[in-house]
This record gives sequence, structure tokens and C-alpha cells, in this order.
Amino acid sequence: MFDKILIATDGSTHSIRAAKEGIELAKLSGGKVTALYVVDVNRAVSDVSANIANEVIEGLKTTMRTEGEHATKYVEESAKMANVAAEKKIVEGNPAEEILKMAGGVDVVVMGSIGRTGLGKYLLGSVTDKVVRNSKVPVMVVY
Repeated sequence: MFDKILIATDGSTHSIRAAKEGIELAKLSGGKVTALYVVDVNRAVSDVSANIANEVIEGLKTTMRTEGEHATKYVEESAKMANVAAEKKIVEGNPAEEILKMAGGVDVVVMGSIGRTGLGKYLLGSVTDKVVRNSKVPVMVVY
């Protein structure tokens, strides 16, 4: 049924809840999970003024990669504790676009309703909303 489950995570409270649900879904269906964290290149650039040196932007990307390591490691370890096969991936790009690319090879995407960007991002159009509207596979949104 759900052999390949993509869990999009950013380490937020909502994505942690989504990870738990995604792992449970994998356990029930005998599936495998992939924890995906996207280093949001746009966030790295928009968080600093145009006059800031590239090394500062690279520093922000490094910080986000570290966040990604922690977020995906949590999902991977939680899955292993539940005897569910897991892998983790960290990619750079636009979060919604990268999640949708990965969704092409899975049976279902599991993600939280609101991520680290919170209300401000929601008002602009959330990553979750973009994924739900454009995914060709089912998307399970956890609140």
C-alpha cells in the first residue's frame, strides 16, 4: 500500500508530529521512510541584505544543513526504534519544489501543517499548501 513514504521535516513541532504519524503509517504498511530536509536557499539569501558577503550566506547554509542533520536524524532514529527502514536526505533549493521532485518516487508525502517559518510564511503561501496543491501523490498533513 504505502511502500515508500516521504517525510518532509524541518525540525519544527509540527514536523516532529508528522514524522511520528509517517513512521506509524510505515510500520502498519511495512513501508520505508525517507526523511527529507531542504536547505532553503531563498531563506539564506533573504535573511541578509544584498551587500553581505557570500561567506555569510554560506555560513547560513551551513547552519541550515546542521538543522537538517538534526531534523532528519530524529526521523531516522525514531523509525529505527519502531523497526521501520529509514534513510535521510538533505538537499538545497526551494522547499516546495524539492519536496515535489522527491514525491515523484514515493507513494505518499507526510508533512506538518506549519513549519519553522510559522505564520508569516503561511500568509505568503506555505510550503505545505504548495505541495498539497501540486503533488501527484497523496499528501498527509499533520496538525
